[in-house]
Amino acid sequence: MKIIFICTRSITFNTFLISQVNFFKKKKINVKVACSDIEKLKFSNRFNYRIDFPTKYIHFLNLYRYVKIFFQIQNLVKKNQSSIFYLHTPVAAYIFRFFTFFYNLKIIYFVHGFRFTSKTKLITAFFYKFIEKLLSFKTKIFLTINNEDYNYAKNNLFNKVPTYKINGVGLDLQKSKINKNHNNKINKIIVIAAYKKSKGYLEILKVAEILKKEKIKIDCYGYGDYSDYKSIKILKKLKNISFYKFDTNLKKKIKKYHILLHLSEREGLPVSVMECLSKGIPVICYKIRGNVDLIKNNWNGYFIKSYLEVPKLINKLNFKEKLLNKIQINAIKSITKSFSKKQVNQKIYRIIKKNFK
Repeated sequence: MKIIFICTRSITFNTFLISQVNFFKKKKINVKVACSDIEKLKFSNRFNYRIDFPTKYIHFLNLYRYVKIFFQIQNLVKKNQSSIFYLHTPVAAYIFRFFTFFYNLKIIYFVHGFRFTSKTKLITAFFYKFIEKLLSFKTKIFLTINNEDYNYAKNNLFNKVPTYKINGVGLDLQKSKINKNHNNKINKIIVIAAYKKSKGYLEILKVAEILKKEKIKIDCYGYGDYSDYKSIKILKKLKNISFYKFDTNLKKKIKKYHILLHLSEREGLPVSVMECLSKGIPVICYKIRGNVDLIKNNWNGYFIKSYLEVPKLINKLNFKEKLLNKIQINAIKSITKSFSKKQVNQKIYRIIKKNFK
């Protein structure tokens, strides 16, 4: 059996998919990877393929780029027609299925999050739903990671494709040493999200501004350019918020924080939320897709309607120490072994074996 992982950029593969590759290799499955920057892959294989998927907005307007991508995909398919094509990230999934529409290929789409949600504007949602319905004809399996995407893929596509729900990309739960001896005061808040406007950073800065007289520190970690947010911090003289590049040792550092502040507008099944819960770190977030699969309000975290609620919640938890301790313990309980990489990978493997004998 041969599987080709296909994603827009190496960062998705390196961050979330390495454990799946290692698991498949132990099962004697031949693995290759195709993405736009194969030189950055943490998986060396001379048979990896470059496909120059758009990675910047300007790339989407470049007609020549699409011609190049078309021939790159044709070359990949021609040499690996009997392989399983394992798609990740919406851009790669859309383009690959569109350019191979008249092939009969074994395609799995691991849906990290459809481009539409129940909160997406009507016209935008209609556009993306139409594309996904059309491309469902060329998809053999959908792997989804939250209830909203699972229900949509199972009930609303033109082609009745086998659809499964799994617990994300999996966590290293066996390696985690969960510390139940928590501090009873919130003075360190962590934010883990790519540096994008949609991840709520402008609101996080407003939270920092409200809390600037309190002894509460907000540390932000993420991929991308944070210079714009740092400029706002300097302009408003906010000493209680800091921005850092994503840290590969972050899993070990999470334990020193007391709350995850997660103000993203759209998610699939956020790994940052799962990681923090598994370490006993409650979450303050919006009630959106993915979050609702992980958070029980007033049990292991809190749903808010506005960033203005964050300071009030923190003051409430600092005043009621027993309540804080209770939701910290509940956070640990909420992430079971079914979220482990081992069990997630085993489930994916069984699905593949069942559908591609």
